Parts: sequence; structure tokens; C-alpha cells
Amino acid sequence: MKRKLQLSGIFIILLIVFTIGLKGTFDGYYGFYYENKKYDKPLVYAMSENIAQLKPVNIFTSYTGFDTGYGFYAPNVASDFVMSFELQDKNGKILEQKTLPYFKNKESRVRFTTVFNMFLDKISSKNIYDKKYYQYLDIIIRQIAKHVMTENSKAVSVTTKLYLYDYPSITDFKKGKTNENLILIDEFKH
Repeated sequence: MKRKLQLSGIFIILLIVFTIGLKGTFDGYYGFYYENKKYDKPLVYAMSENIAQLKPVNIFTSYTGFDTGYGFYAPNVASDFVMSFELQDKNGKILEQKTLPYFKNKESRVRFTTVFNMFLDKISSKNIYDKKYYQYLDIIIRQIAKHVMTENSKAVSVTTKLYLYDYPSITDFKKGKTNENLILIDEFKH
């Protein structure tokens, strides 16, 4: 009985991984070739989307990182966001400004930058997630800020800002406008 339970658990996890991978493949294909066109989704695509949006599956894939696609293998994929930290002392004086926490190894930095993929959901016009998922994203930002604050013993508060890069368009670039702008997505004071 125990062996059957273990095998069924492994089967369910593999089914979820396969379904999320299938959905990601369809998203990539239809998002690229049919971005501004109307199309009927194949049954397999619709089914994989429905399974991926089930609350238990959605929570499981978010916590395990299965929904991040191939970002783990290509760390530059998630570099569209910038998170800045402004550490203040008890008088409100700015002690330090930084964009990255201190990392002990390279893998930590890669994992930190891939978490930004989830923040694309904050700016999505589809709003397919429930309120608790957005609260989960806010908790992630607050936990990172809390960790950054522990790096400076004089800091009593930290202001965290999440920005999205706004790169110049090709037309603007041809006109000589090469500056990139940062669009404020969220701000937290801790």
C-alpha cells in the first residue's frame, strides 16, 4: 500500500510538471505567432491552462518554482525588473542604497533574479489570480526587504521599490534616445 501511495504521488508530480511544460510551450508558440490574432485554442492547450489555474496546482507550482519556465537555466530572462532598497536609521537618515542583497554564492544571485518572473503577474492585464496570490507576491518582497535590513545593524527601516525597465523603442533609439526609464510598480516601507 505504501509503495502504491508513493508511486501515485510521483505520478501526480510528473503529470503536473508535464502539464505546466505543455502549457508553457503553447504559451510561447501562440504568444509569438498569434499575439495580435484571434485563434481557437486546441483542446490540449485549454485543458493544460485549466489544470494550471486550479488553486492547489497553482499554489504548488508557485512554491516549488515549476511555473518559472526555463528562467533558472537562463538568468538574464528575468532581468526586466529592478528592486531597490533604501536603508534608514532611527532618525530617517539614509544609511545605504542598494539594488541587491548580499549573496554568499553565485547560485543565490541567479535564484534571486529568477524570482522576478512572478512579478510580471502584478502588471498583467488579465488579473487571473485571486487576491491571496498578490498578497503572496507582497510577502516575498517584504521578506527580501527584511533580510536586506538585517545586513546593516544601524538600519531600523527599509523602503523597497520594485521597478520595471522601460527600454527605448527602436524608433526612439534611431532618433538617439538611448536612455532607459524605470517604471515604479510597487513600493513598501518596512
